[in-house]
Amino acid sequence: MSETGGAPDFSEGVSPRFVKARRDPEGTRVAIERWLRGRLERPVQVSGLDIPTGAGVSNETFLFRARSEVNGSPTENEYVLRLHPSPDYQVFYDPEFRMQFDLLERLRMVSDVRVPEVHWFEDDPATFGRPFFVMERKHGRVPVSIPLYTREGFLVDATPAQRRRAWAGAIGQMAAIHSVPIADVEFLDRPQWGATPLEQQLAYWKKAAEWGLKDHYLVQLDEMISWLRANQPESIERGLSWGDARLGNVMFDESFDVAAVLDWEQASLVGPTADLAWWLFFDEMFSTGQGVPRLEGMGGRDETLELWSSLSGRTPHDLHWHEVFVGYKMANLAIRTTVVLASARGAAPVTTLNIVNGALGRLGLEPVDSL
Repeated sequence: MSETGGAPDFSEGVSPRFVKARRDPEGTRVAIERWLRGRLERPVQVSGLDIPTGAGVSNETFLFRARSEVNGSPTENEYVLRLHPSPDYQVFYDPEFRMQFDLLERLRMVSDVRVPEVHWFEDDPATFGRPFFVMERKHGRVPVSIPLYTREGFLVDATPAQRRRAWAGAIGQMAAIHSVPIADVEFLDRPQWGATPLEQQLAYWKKAAEWGLKDHYLVQLDEMISWLRANQPESIERGLSWGDARLGNVMFDESFDVAAVLDWEQASLVGPTADLAWWLFFDEMFSTGQGVPRLEGMGGRDETLELWSSLSGRTPHDLHWHEVFVGYKMANLAIRTTVVLASARGAAPVTTLNIVNGALGRLGLEPVDSL
């Protein structure tokens, strides 16, 4: 990453994702096949195993095909197996792994949110040493950060009208998420962290910083959390928050329609404005924050807020507060990612600190020059 543009420059090939432990492909294939046979109680042949090294921040992901016979007829399906993060690579204090499965299952039943169908959850560590779940494999294209999707890739090659379709579809899905009845996702409530979703989020992220940053904890983070608590909105619209609302977590088909909405590790009941703040942060960071003009057809801040409001019938409240909170969370995640990656490589933590200092700058706090 470089210091240019006020945000990490991913074009240099330094990935913010982790290089996972190397696995024996054949041994992994055999383990999946053995487990699936036991689950389906019939012969199964697993093939086409792919273990993407750049998929996800901390979760290992296996892609595969499974062939079997049902009522005498051959059938073949494509699946994704997602493995609980290893403690060595864990970014989030609590990955809420089972919650992800339950939420995907519920969204398929009660909403128009385009998420993969989940099939099985396995909490017995016998197969891979950690829990995992299996879901259908969706096909499409995802705007990635390496290489940066605003510099090259299918969106750069697309027409302005195609980009507009993709952007509008993604905002439409975000509005659909925020239309899910609260009663259908009450299981996301975390009363052990606080009485309200906002209090829960503040307490959770404070604990996450203490857990994840250790010797690299910054006193400025205490100043940020103090400001957030002192200026906490009196009330919020309690509702489903995706938690990682950004273009890079949306898969598009060949027609530039949304094929799937991905990554639900940070889902909560903190409400829609939290997602808007997160979306706006990443939209800026991966375009103008890199010194790259926003691609023609992709809506900017005002257009995003306008379209979301028209589709959801809602008005965002306390957006500035939520954007400061995004800065606090991103500072935590930037340092945690750096610390874990350095530990995995046996090296000292190195980071540009652009995200960290950008967050501190929101409140006029002194920047840091090293960890």
